[in-house]
Amino acid sequence: MDEAVAWAKCCPNPATGPSKIEIRPFMEAADLAEFLTPEELATPRDGERGRLGLA
Repeated sequence: MDEAVAWAKCCPNPATGPSKIEIRPFMEAADLAEFLTPEELATPRDGERGRLGLA
């Protein structure tokens, strides 16, 4: 959470007045294990999506 707040403080405000930024948790496939099949959980997940500072 501290890292997310630090990144949010670096974001420019696109609004002409005060605005808010909502920080939400990032979920991994394993967090949804009860809703996924074993095959879906075993599928490799490549990339950096969801990691702070990377698009």
